[in-house]
Amino acid sequence: MTFFSAFAVSLGAQLALMAIIAGWLFRSSGAPLWTKIAVPTLAVAIACAAPLQVNDLLGLPRIVALRDLPAEAELVAFLPHDERHTVDLWLLAGDDVPHAYEVALDEKMKKTLRAAQGELGAGRPAMLVKRMGGPRGKFAVSDLFAIGDDQTEFVLDESARSTLPSKE
Repeated sequence: MTFFSAFAVSLGAQLALMAIIAGWLFRSSGAPLWTKIAVPTLAVAIACAAPLQVNDLLGLPRIVALRDLPAEAELVAFLPHDERHTVDLWLLAGDDVPHAYEVALDEKMKKTLRAAQGELGAGRPAMLVKRMGGPRGKFAVSDLFAIGDDQTEFVLDESARSTLPSKE
């Protein structure tokens, strides 16, 4: 059991127990019926939703598919896990704070991250854009409804490079 799983189970159990206690107390009270139903229902809803928000609260990476990543983002940092075939990406999309994502690591992603590491090492921002695979960067004709998830990939955006001359 991972740290997150243990924490989510204990937090969920604690909140569910509080909902049961609230339901038991309201059962014998003289409160209106709608409050006897609404308060325990709200407590159960919070008990079910709270463990799912723990990753965001602790800053842990969200486990997402490649298609769920932002269409354009600046790569702040990454940490590959070759044995699990995943990579943690810290992406800055827009003026927001960086978010951590955990996605699958394949050969295309490794190649993109190597190029991005070179950009970051040179002190330049590494802008990533989502591109559709297949012929000429579009979906194949047989995939008219864009169902193919494995055809989406992240590539380094060469147009985001600064055109300023070097300092030397």
